[in-house]
Amino acid sequence: MLELGGLYIALYARATPNDYHWAIYHHWSENRGMKFHIRNLGQGWIAEHGPTRDIMKQFLLMGLMKIAVVTYEHSQSLQDIITAVPYNSPNVTCRTWVLDALRHTISSGIVPEFSLEQVEIDAKAFGSSQFDDTARNVQPRPTTTSSVFDQCASLLDLVFVCALILHTSGPCSWRY
Repeated sequence: MLELGGLYIALYARATPNDYHWAIYHHWSENRGMKFHIRNLGQGWIAEHGPTRDIMKQFLLMGLMKIAVVTYEHSQSLQDIITAVPYNSPNVTCRTWVLDALRHTISSGIVPEFSLEQVEIDAKAFGSSQFDDTARNVQPRPTTTSSVFDQCASLLDLVFVCALILHTSGPCSWRY
């Protein structure tokens, strides 16, 4: 089951193992969300961003890896940030574009800061583990959570607890 507001990396199978098509998916209703990705049609890249439904049933989907949660109220800002990321620069791939788009969401404050290197490691490991099942069309396709999401969730829990303590105990002074 996908989490409402969940921000995911979607991986799609290609003909060879350990080579995937990368996309970003923001899940904002029971069976709908926004998919952001670029495709290479031979003469360059094109953007194919738009609403999608039933992503878990899409052809060649290997699975989704949750990396953050973005509330519906921030979905337009998320969309504006991601769709503004350039995709016709030298050496761009769908993978590098996704990582660059995530870098922009982090720098804008839409998602908490996390390691893009770790996201890439987690996504590649997840994709590698799903290649055979994808080739056999095993259903349903899996979801997983990146280790960076767990780190961000722990940090947000800490911030919430600190805010709760400050709210209930009133102003305080710090002494060194």
